[in-house]
Amino acid sequence: MVSKIRRALTVQERAAAFEDMSGITMEAAEEERRHREKKTERPQGLRLAGAADASKR
Repeated sequence: MVSKIRRALTVQERAAAFEDMSGITMEAAEEERRHREKKTERPQGLRLAGAADASKR
């Protein structure tokens, strides 16, 4: 006879799932932060270059 499938997770399974999701969340946050930094680097560089050009005039 086939046994019934267990519906509840064990404590270890819940802990493993939480750690996995926590790691994925941290990676996504880090990637988003890097993306935002890269996005702001270019405008900051252009502003600094523009300020340097203006001071030379």
